[in-house]
Amino acid sequence: AVCVAKLYDIAPDLVAERGFLETLHDLISDSNPSVVANAVAALSEIAESSGKDVMKISAAVLQKLLAALNECTEWGQVFILDSLAKYTPADGREAEGIIERVTPRLQHANSAVVMSAVKVILSYMELMGSSNSDAIR
Repeated sequence: AVCVAKLYDIAPDLVAERGFLETLHDLISDSNPSVVANAVAALSEIAESSGKDVMKISAAVLQKLLAALNECTEWGQVFILDSLAKYTPADGREAEGIIERVTPRLQHANSAVVMSAVKVILSYMELMGSSNSDAIR
């Protein structure tokens, strides 16, 4: 998966023509959390270099990312958390559910994981609104 991001730097048209972006999206559904994290890392790198949102997160993809978050390496967690920070939840309830799954990362030994978790939580706080003031505390 990581090599697709490097190939995109060299020949972005080739990546699009050969369907490598779709393959990366398919890899997000893989059962191996390391594969999921690497696919997210590659899509994030491609999005950064192209300026396009190639990481299309649906409700099904969201659940796969949250499941992989518990089992992948710490740097995989950083990539997944950063992609979650860019996702816009449908409503405050979904935002609260994601925050509940991310909150344990605040106690992680790696400061990058902690900062990425903080980024997710802060980006979703506005969606929760004042009606969920107990959850915010």
